[in-house]
Amino acid sequence: MFFINPFKGLRPTKENASSVTIASTDHLSEEMKKDLLKNNPWNYLNVFNEENEQKSKEQFDLMKEKSVIKKDKNLSFYLYKISKENISQVGIVGTAKLSAYDNLHIRGHEEIFFERSQKRMKQMDNLNAQIGPIYAVYPDNKTLNDLVKNELVKSPACSFKGMDKSKHEMWIVDDEKKISQICDLFNSINRIYIADGHHRMDALFKLSKIKQHQNPNHTGKEAYNYFMIAIFPTSQARILDYNRLIKDLYGYSPDDFINEVKIKFNVEKQNSSFKPNKPQIFGMYLNKQWYSLELKEKPHQNLFHIVNLDINLLHYYLLEPTLGIGDPRYDNRIDFLAGFHGLDGIEKKVDSGEAKVGFALFPTQIENIISFADKKLNMPPKSTWFDPKPLDGLIAYDFE
Repeated sequence: MFFINPFKGLRPTKENASSVTIASTDHLSEEMKKDLLKNNPWNYLNVFNEENEQKSKEQFDLMKEKSVIKKDKNLSFYLYKISKENISQVGIVGTAKLSAYDNLHIRGHEEIFFERSQKRMKQMDNLNAQIGPIYAVYPDNKTLNDLVKNELVKSPACSFKGMDKSKHEMWIVDDEKKISQICDLFNSINRIYIADGHHRMDALFKLSKIKQHQNPNHTGKEAYNYFMIAIFPTSQARILDYNRLIKDLYGYSPDDFINEVKIKFNVEKQNSSFKPNKPQIFGMYLNKQWYSLELKEKPHQNLFHIVNLDINLLHYYLLEPTLGIGDPRYDNRIDFLAGFHGLDGIEKKVDSGEAKVGFALFPTQIENIISFADKKLNMPPKSTWFDPKPLDGLIAYDFE
């Protein structure tokens, strides 16, 4: 088998695509979730029922029985275009062997938490399927990019606007010659990087091992030895800022807090919302006022052994020493806000009293992610927010 392979996808029919698929739950309010569960029985949210595994499996089987979702007859690659705010990215959905993750042809950058991984594994084991792809990027390859571009002149198999306000389109490539070309090109690239889906990836790897041990006739060719992946060119991936919200000022009054910040930072009031346009500059929102923050002295080179990420700098020079914030994975005084909420998202949280101060950061760069992954290092928690992302349910991969 090749590094990246075609498969027979399990997909919603064209008329059901928009109602079956779900975006990242960050895009869904509790009200939206309740509405989907109540009024849209075929939405995959009804399948992700953690409290009743039997009901989840029955609902998934019913979707297949009623032909809401159907399995393709031919081995195919799937071209997946996501468009939002005058930007677009086009990826290839296929399968990869799980051993490629183990031998670092597929590289990750995120720390894995046992409970989250176990939850994903339990869900996929119950359904015997992977409902959403691992989102990854590959180093740009002109030949592959051109091949994809030429396919997009055809009419897509489906096209609709998702709940994430992005346009989602998919094309099917089942021509054997083109499939062979794509396989050969990915063999020459031979390395890709996980952007989103690290816990799902870990869960798939563990589930595969369990299935291997349960199968006395295991050959290595079974479907559970592979996983579904959506791979986009590095140049097309868009990473948004991942901002910080702090729930209290550690006992400081707002004026005293600003005076403390001024010890290490140049602090300037801004007349409007302030979004950093380069690294090592920060926005701060406090008492209905935006400020810009810039370190007075350059940080020590490679203070964090690989690269001085803004997230680390903010924590090291301000959040920890001034506000007493500990490990962000466990400290309940810090919260995180993905960049798609915009700066007004920070303002709403602070103005409502949910947080006392908010910090806007410059987005982590794709080069940083690749550097961490190549060195087998984990990035700090909540470092990246890729947007837009592939939907769950637009295509699924069963292990049958």
